[in-house]
Amino acid sequence: MRKVIAVVCAFLLFLSACSTSSATGSGAADVSADEVLVMDEARSTAAESVKSTALNENRDREETDIRNTDRVNVQIGNESFTIILYDNDAAAAFAEMLPLTLDMSELNGNEKYFYLDSDLPAMAEPVGDIRNGDFMLYGANCLVLFYDSFSTGYSYTSLGRVENPEGLSAALGSGGAVITFRKN
Repeated sequence: MRKVIAVVCAFLLFLSACSTSSATGSGAADVSADEVLVMDEARSTAAESVKSTALNENRDREETDIRNTDRVNVQIGNESFTIILYDNDAAAAFAEMLPLTLDMSELNGNEKYFYLDSDLPAMAEPVGDIRNGDFMLYGANCLVLFYDSFSTGYSYTSLGRVENPEGLSAALGSGGAVITFRKN
């Protein structure tokens, strides 16, 4: 998305250098009405393309959230959270494994992880930004529950998201955590 916006901005900057008024002085050429129309159409098309791309990405994310009907209860000590699983093979395979109680390890002050004994169907892709409450699969067998937001260059398979991640960081604490996952 950022690349699309950068290309469109560069294109608009290039077009903005063209003037719609006649230039005076030596060597300056007049801009015809047809050229002005073409430039205006190009600006309009570029702006609509950026808006359309952003709307489609938001719509796709909302549709994915709407389709998610599998909910998993997550128990961390006395605190309870709900993960909404995404509609993909990896999330479905994870749901089939439930209930699970895992002793998840701490990593980097922003995630808890656990290596499963068996693989899940991985469809890893670069995620760019991790959000507090993201539940993902690293590789084919490493479950990761993130409790902080940050940018990353790593690829993950998205499994789901904690419905309301407020208090997740405090519940998980700074070391390892025993976490129970159950179908709702």
